[in-house]
Amino acid sequence: MSDELLKQVLEIILPAVASLVAIFFGYLGQKIKAKYEQTANDQIKKQVIDDTVAFVQQVYKDLNGPEKLQKAIERAGAILTEKKIPISSTELNMLIESAVYGLKQGMTETVEIEEKKGKK
Repeated sequence: MSDELLKQVLEIILPAVASLVAIFFGYLGQKIKAKYEQTANDQIKKQVIDDTVAFVQQVYKDLNGPEKLQKAIERAGAILTEKKIPISSTELNMLIESAVYGLKQGMTETVEIEEKKGKK
């Protein structure tokens, strides 16, 4: 009699447990996918903005700082929109300013190295 009761309980519980396990792994899979997409999008944003800043610096040499910034915002924003990667204007401005700073630091380091070579 107890074997029959255990069999009935298992028939009821096993499908529920299997459903819960499937729901858990589905949820976990969605979280992992969302985290991966966020990381990938962040890398793409950085690369697009770095490339855009270098492009604007090279092509629009005759423009001043605010005009170059506007060109970079327009170009990077258009590329990211094409790629369907969302970005806020605050984040876009921050990343562009960071890329400009990095570019200027690279230029400063290059000049310092060249100056040191010239002194030898």
